[in-house]
Parts: sequence; C-alpha cells; structure tokens
Amino acid sequence: MYVGLHLAQAQRLVYGNEQPKTTSIAVQLRHTADLPAVNAQLETLLNTKFAGTDTEVVDCTVLNPFYGQALAMFATLFGFVALLIGAIVLFTVGNTMSTAVLERTVEIGTLRAMGLRRAAVRRLFRCEELLLGVIDAVLGVASAALLAGVINVSGLTWTPPGRSPVPLIIRVWGESDLIVGTAIGLLLVPMLSALLPARRASRMEIVDALRYA
Repeated sequence: MYVGLHLAQAQRLVYGNEQPKTTSIAVQLRHTADLPAVNAQLETLLNTKFAGTDTEVVDCTVLNPFYGQALAMFATLFGFVALLIGAIVLFTVGNTMSTAVLERTVEIGTLRAMGLRRAAVRRLFRCEELLLGVIDAVLGVASAALLAGVINVSGLTWTPPGRSPVPLIIRVWGESDLIVGTAIGLLLVPMLSALLPARRASRMEIVDALRYA
C-alpha cells in the first residue's frame, strides 16, 4: 500500500502537537547508473548548506541489500547460460564445418589445382562463417525484440521473494551494450569454430583431394 501526503500533513499525523521532524528524504532516479553522481551532489549540498546537521546520504544498495544480491545472482545465472550456449554453438558449428570440408574435398582440390593458395582456402571458409554470424546476429536481435514485445503486452507477472507480484517487463531497446555484446558474440563464435576446419581444408594435398570419393 502506498499513501501520498503533503509533508506538513504527514508530520501532523505522526507527531501531533509535538515538534515536527523529518527522518528521511527519498530521492528517486530515472537510471541506477546516476547513483554515484547524485550521491556526490547530495554530499556537497549537505556539507555546504546543511553543515553541522546530523544527516547522511544512504543509497538503495545499503537500505535494500537484496537488490545487489539479486543482480549478482541473475548476472551469474545468465553468464553461465550464455557460456553454456556459446560452447554448444561452438562445437555444433565446428562439426558442421568439418562435415562441409569433407563434402567439398573435391571442390577444394579443384580450387587448389587452379592456383588457389592455402590462405585463400582458409579465407573462403572464414568468410562463409562470417556471413553465417551476421545472419545469426540479425535474426537473434530481431527475434529477441519481437519476443520481448510479446511478453510485455501479455500481462505476465512475477513475485520476488518477500514482495508483491510485479509486472514482467523485458527491455531490449535501450540496452545498447547488451545488444552490441550479443551481436559480437554471435559473430565471433562461428568465426572461432571455423578455425580448425578451415586449417584442415587448406592443408589438404591436391592429389589426395581430387581423388577423394
């Protein structure tokens, strides 16, 4: 339950005819990242205009330690899931590329016989994986934005420990660091998975590759 009152009215309700007091002032910020700057400004204000008063600035991480604990828990959980998915994708794409090298052995031998150098063969497979990574990144970001929009309009809620149910809202747009980091990861994983297959393809002997069946 939340009740909004004017300060003077709230003081009369709490203290009656006694001397009114103010025990705390809550400041709400639009972004949590602004906490350090606002803390510094409030400290300067208290030291200059309210010097000698028994006041201090306490941020939400001290008043509500569960907030930091929840962030750390989710960061660890999501980091582990991302690492697990990355490892699965790395081995899956690597296996796919190894199969592609075997299926294109004759083609590789033909290209090498026509004068294509080993470095060019490696570059060919890396370009293919780079293209695959670009497609993955575009589709991944678009799918995440679409899924977030569907969840946000579905009216789903979740209940934090010891709290009342709150709406489940997923923010994708505006999280530029997360989007860029995910896109870079989707580009790097296929590129890394193509290193060994591309090296194996470039080291094939031309005669052995041409007579492969």
